[in-house]
Amino acid sequence: MNADVSTAGAVPTASGRLSRVLRAAVTGVGGLAYAFIIWTAVFYAIQITAGGMSGYGWFILLLPAIVAAVVFVVVLVLLRRRGVGAFALAMLAGLGLSAVFLLDTFSYVIRNLAALTGA
Repeated sequence: MNADVSTAGAVPTASGRLSRVLRAAVTGVGGLAYAFIIWTAVFYAIQITAGGMSGYGWFILLLPAIVAAVVFVVVLVLLRRRGVGAFALAMLAGLGLSAVFLLDTFSYVIRNLAALTGA
């Protein structure tokens, strides 16, 4: 063997490990926040549809859960090679976007409940 071996397969440095741990922590906390939005949307859909709901109503009620999941995956995929700070900022921005969409959808459902239930 040659003593001049490339260090590409070497053990990562402490800063590399710290970066991975920080990214995992941000992903975990962000994932829990996105899961809370998804859970809230599904819970609200179940609670409001006790009296019956049309197909369009179900779609509208479950759309915030779908949007939150898609935003989370898009942030993970697009920013996987960026720094931890940019990743955390994008997670927060996506979380804010998902939360605003959830609240807007709730407002729409409350104002148009008769049309969504078919009553």
